[in-house]
Amino acid sequence: MCNETKGGEFISCCPEPQVVTSSMCNTFDTDVLAADALQIFEQAEGSASGYVTITNFTGSGGPVSLSSTADGTVILAGDIDPGNSFTVFVPNLTELYVFSTDGETVIGQVSINIFQTVRP
Repeated sequence: MCNETKGGEFISCCPEPQVVTSSMCNTFDTDVLAADALQIFEQAEGSASGYVTITNFTGSGGPVSLSSTADGTVILAGDIDPGNSFTVFVPNLTELYVFSTDGETVIGQVSINIFQTVRP
């Protein structure tokens, strides 16, 4: 029997879901506009949520934006000027894209802290 009580103690042989966390950091260097946004992250399996920080380095030529869609229509953080960063919580983290707001070359980094529930 999978779940049973022995000596007043509940014993479960069914594994409990576990919350797994991971962190990653990806750099970018691009001049693409929203229509051709550069993919910087993809969650291959399952669903995840997490905090995403986008940093636009001071060497960038203009503002950068972060989107969850390849065509830049769902903007998570927009118009981040050089030398600035922005953090956002993304409840359904599947894909992330960056693009230059005005076509100038943007250089920066996207840091992602992921929380995912998995079953052993």
